[in-house]
Amino acid sequence: MTHDVVALVRTAPQVRSLVDSMADTDETLRVRGTAGGAIIQLCDEEGQALVSIEAPQFVRVEGEVERLLGAEVAAKVPTPIWWVEARATIADERSAALARKFAEELVRRLGGTVWTGAMA
Repeated sequence: MTHDVVALVRTAPQVRSLVDSMADTDETLRVRGTAGGAIIQLCDEEGQALVSIEAPQFVRVEGEVERLLGAEVAAKVPTPIWWVEARATIADERSAALARKFAEELVRRLGGTVWTGAMA
């Protein structure tokens, strides 16, 4: 199971902004790529993944953010928007907070808003 957090950002996220935002989440943790670079993970000292993000998705369809996350979130961002989903493992109690911190840092850099979801 995971705890999902979504950063809805106005500017197309480049790999560097994703990695830098993840690294700034906690300087004692490591950032690594996996699955041929398709997934970026924030890992603890033992290499255990705490937070994983996949490639950002470009949302063009008007009303899609509202359908998926609700009217309150959709009102905060224009369409089109970039959707960056951070999945935090529930195996480590720090993970959900780290995912939120990553999303907040990415939004600080690129503009937008953060949605913090329920358990998936």
